[in-house]
Amino acid sequence: MRRISFLLLIYCFYSATTFAEVPANDSTYVERHFSTEKIESFKADSEFVYGRPMQVESFWDRILYWLIQVIDRIFYFTTNTWIGKALLYGSAILLLGYVVLKLLKIDAKNLFYKSSPSNMLATSEHENIHELNFDKLIAQAVEKRNYREAVRLTFLYSLKKLADANLIKWVPGKTNDDYMREIKNHPSLPRIMELRYYFDYAWYGHFEIDPSTYTAIQNAFAEFNQTIKK
Repeated sequence: MRRISFLLLIYCFYSATTFAEVPANDSTYVERHFSTEKIESFKADSEFVYGRPMQVESFWDRILYWLIQVIDRIFYFTTNTWIGKALLYGSAILLLGYVVLKLLKIDAKNLFYKSSPSNMLATSEHENIHELNFDKLIAQAVEKRNYREAVRLTFLYSLKKLADANLIKWVPGKTNDDYMREIKNHPSLPRIMELRYYFDYAWYGHFEIDPSTYTAIQNAFAEFNQTIKK
């Protein structure tokens, strides 16, 4: 027991000596403040501006922004509503049809406002087939590469030959159907029908007539002439 008490006494003495050797903290604190001038200089320095820069919009910038908004609304309308989708697809179909008609060189007005080519007249109100020099007029049209006009004149020439042979009675105002019915039993009917086919699609259908096609038309006209001479 005495031994334990002696050891505790030694431990207490050692601890008191150790704490006595720690020097007292006599450091002082100096109060410091931010420099107002430095803060203001940092605020004025553009390198330290991290927010969204202010933009001065011009009149044209506002117009452009408005157009973008309009386009965005149109795009939303045509892609997210059934009415918009119907208008979009309908416009696309009309545009495609227009392109096809242009490529085929067909006048769209003829599809809706003119009657069928089978009942069209080949002459105007002021033309008299008996007063026209067809050989000269056809040669001039071919020389100018106006094959559409040459086809019309060739068909008119065939009607004149039928009238001269007393196979039809040419009267201004009569239709092509009328003339075809007058020669329904004549051998010339197949060839005149072929010439009429070319005339209908070249003149009223606005199909392109190239030199090779016109050569075929000339051959049909030559065969037509042979049937008239029989």
